[in-house]
Amino acid sequence: MTFEITSNPLDKISSDAVLVFVFAGEDKKSFKPLAGFKYLDKILLGLLSKTAELEKFSGKRGENLLVYSSGKTLSPRVIILGLGKKSEFVGDDLRRAVGSFSRSMKKKLDSVSLTLPTNDEISEETIVIAQLVTEGLLLGGYDFSKYKSKDDKKGRVLEAVIISAKDDDRKEIIGGVERARLYSQATILARDLVNEQSAVATPSYLADLALSIAKKDPGRIKVKILNREDAEKQGMEAFLGVARGSDTPPKFIRLEYIPEKSNKKEKLAIVGKGITFDSGGINVKPGDHMSDMKMDMSGAAIVLSVFSVISKIKPDFPVLGLIAATPNLISGKSIVPGDVVRAMNGKTIEVLNTDAEGRVTMADSLSYAVKEKATKIIDFATLTGACMVALGEEIAGLFSNNRELADQIKKAALGAGENIWELPLEKNYKELNKSSVADIANIPNMRYGGAITAALFLQEFVGNTPWAHLDIAGPAFLTKGSDISEKGGTGYGVRTVLNLL
Repeated sequence: MTFEITSNPLDKISSDAVLVFVFAGEDKKSFKPLAGFKYLDKILLGLLSKTAELEKFSGKRGENLLVYSSGKTLSPRVIILGLGKKSEFVGDDLRRAVGSFSRSMKKKLDSVSLTLPTNDEISEETIVIAQLVTEGLLLGGYDFSKYKSKDDKKGRVLEAVIISAKDDDRKEIIGGVERARLYSQATILARDLVNEQSAVATPSYLADLALSIAKKDPGRIKVKILNREDAEKQGMEAFLGVARGSDTPPKFIRLEYIPEKSNKKEKLAIVGKGITFDSGGINVKPGDHMSDMKMDMSGAAIVLSVFSVISKIKPDFPVLGLIAATPNLISGKSIVPGDVVRAMNGKTIEVLNTDAEGRVTMADSLSYAVKEKATKIIDFATLTGACMVALGEEIAGLFSNNRELADQIKKAALGAGENIWELPLEKNYKELNKSSVADIANIPNMRYGGAITAALFLQEFVGNTPWAHLDIAGPAFLTKGSDISEKGGTGYGVRTVLNLL
């Protein structure tokens, strides 16, 4: 998708359609047009207003209405797009509305022209407005069509976007477009990784991708891949216990970003759960939706996608990316309920359920981060169905032992439009994870509060390091899609991390 900025007015731009914006009326009976609508409506002698009234167009978020311009503009069509009520509007509503438009226009338009909402209209800086609109177009237009026949490929929506703007705004618009391109590129890589079949996206595939990322920027990014023997030497018995059931070689992936100059003593570790397919192991999952379990490496996808663009973000502190990658499969070698494994930090884990394997592998990843002297740790994991029950598909659960870190993540997520809700690390629930034969059990002795007890399990492996855990079981993979994502992998978490950096 190409982006062009021109000083030509909307009626003098040739494209398949012009996109204009309106707010919904507070009384649900009218709408409030923005500048682009007002300009074209005057050129078209009130045609937009009359058509919208005739069609009872309300301007709710994502609602769109097609109007033919009858040759009075160089573009034959005008599409009116609703942003919802101004009194309820936040920046993400613009991203989502444009994303909804982008999704609905797949295969229908090759080009679109528009003028951005102004600062006065939506109270955001021009660079932010440009970023929101561009992300909506790019993310909403995503389609994973790799395995479809050529005739059935939907492809990406739009080839060209033309933005009508004043020369004074050009620099900020370019900045917003370029930032959105970077964020969207990383998000789309994560989506592709999550949507890829597990026969392709193996631990070795992820390791090779990490190596290729480092090869593009050898001065800033270093990668180390630990095979089974290397992991054994590190004492990663928990990770390797889960890996026992598969003939696919496990890989522990360590990425490190090294800043050109660093004046801070900070060292951030980003840990991603990397179960490339989760059958449940001996505690096998039911057949319904098991095919979706290729998404259990969504945390790993976040880590790799962030590192694919981190050199362009240029944080001034070192960043570690850690992934314990393995499928969780069934064989005569599989870990079984009742087995005890020792994590890298020396704590023993009684495995009471092999379908709670992600936290077991992450025990070693988190222990490794502590060993590497990370000053902050953030982990992303599709960890519990309990979190989905509590928060649904579009909201991640946040747990943290550090108020400042939790607030930083919430602020970054808000800017990214990635919904998050903080849940408690209830210390009284620690008793539920007790084991009679080991230091800790991998499932609690009560069925309730599963997202909390899983987070408390992970906390056992971070010591006193400031740490945050994001349970992304819901938003990492959607069953029905959203305004900015089709069904499947969403790339949730990538833009939040990039905002943090």
